[in-house]
Amino acid sequence: MGSLERLQEIIERRLPDPLTFALALTALTAVLAVVLTSTAPATLLMKWGDSLSTLLTFTMQIGLTIILAYVLSQTPLMQSGLKRLARLASTPTQAYVLVILTAATFYLISWPLGPITGALVAREIARDAVARNNPVHFPLMAAGALSGYAVWEMGYSSSIALAVATEGNPTYEIIGRLIPIQETLLTHWNLLSIVTTLAVIITTVLVLHKQFDLKKPYIPEDLVTPLESANEGADDTQLPQGRRRWSILTGLFLAAYIFVWFAQQGVSLQLNIVNWTFLAAGLLLVRSLPHYSALFADGARIAAPTLLQYPLYAGIMGMAIQSGLAQQFTQGLVAIATQTTLPIIAFLSAGLINIFIPSGGAQWALQGPAFIEAAKLLEVDLGLIAMSVAYGDQWTNLIQPFVAIPLLALTGLRLKHIFGLALVLCGATSLPLMAGLLIGNMQ
Repeated sequence: MGSLERLQEIIERRLPDPLTFALALTALTAVLAVVLTSTAPATLLMKWGDSLSTLLTFTMQIGLTIILAYVLSQTPLMQSGLKRLARLASTPTQAYVLVILTAATFYLISWPLGPITGALVAREIARDAVARNNPVHFPLMAAGALSGYAVWEMGYSSSIALAVATEGNPTYEIIGRLIPIQETLLTHWNLLSIVTTLAVIITTVLVLHKQFDLKKPYIPEDLVTPLESANEGADDTQLPQGRRRWSILTGLFLAAYIFVWFAQQGVSLQLNIVNWTFLAAGLLLVRSLPHYSALFADGARIAAPTLLQYPLYAGIMGMAIQSGLAQQFTQGLVAIATQTTLPIIAFLSAGLINIFIPSGGAQWALQGPAFIEAAKLLEVDLGLIAMSVAYGDQWTNLIQPFVAIPLLALTGLRLKHIFGLALVLCGATSLPLMAGLLIGNMQ
């Protein structure tokens, strides 16, 4: 047995489930806040409790994203399309590349779509691989789909790059101006980093696949949702077909709203619009309203872990920020930085803080002011320092159980199945990301 297989075996035996992980992270954050800051335990308890509800809107949005995407994926037309897409992957290499590039494309456009599309394509390819004896590693495909998080802040869905380009952002007064995307997303070093990071992900996944030396498809036996049940949902073929008119009519009304919204707002994506687009498409493609309701109920079961765990991470964020723990950590790092090391320190610190605060916008509000001030003093490009924090935020998403929940829910895999593989990919992607920042700092 190779070292990678031993690592994966240890992780599968020892790694706690995501809920236990979130509870352990809560306890660790509380201990650090009490020991390293002047926050009294009783005060910290209230900060934690008051913060539990701060992500409820976001939790509902993400929960709907998972459910509505699931419903859409189960419609006859989408099932047919996914099957045709899966058949394009006749070899393991084609399977991994197809999943990675499909997921990464959607991460760059709108990050909620990345894990959803990656999960659905990986699951369909895995099912097809069983039928055709294509020796793919299902958890490795899923880890490859998750690794698209390593580029999401480099594209259109970047929360930090778009924030500093928008008036009223948390660092606007400190910066003194807006930072246009020409100084962040459209720089040559950022575009080069997208290409090199994806190349490293694909190469790493293919090397890992070779290490496994598979002779047949590998599908874990303890999937939460077996592959064979992916077509679950109520069979309403006996229902009166006339009922479909109502689902089509509702879908058309929603589609009209979305069309007008884009006409007024321009090319822009928000979670709500993504959700209403999924809802409209699903209503247009299901057999009837009862069919949609039955599929929605199935999707709610898949989204349940998200609804349970997101409030816990909101509590962790509240403790870290309101106790001053996160600010203390950031300011300590800034104090030892130089012009050469500042972008790398921002990257590494953002990667660490992301484990406790998995939110790009929250991280920038927390780390941005200190790093912007340091960048001014050390004459480091402000667009580069913003992207340094963004790169760190996206980097450790690969090993952040919080952001993996939608992908796990839709693939039926457990965290233990992919964590070791994601850990390797996280280490590998650090190299092109830091290289891109170093190149940007030389300009």
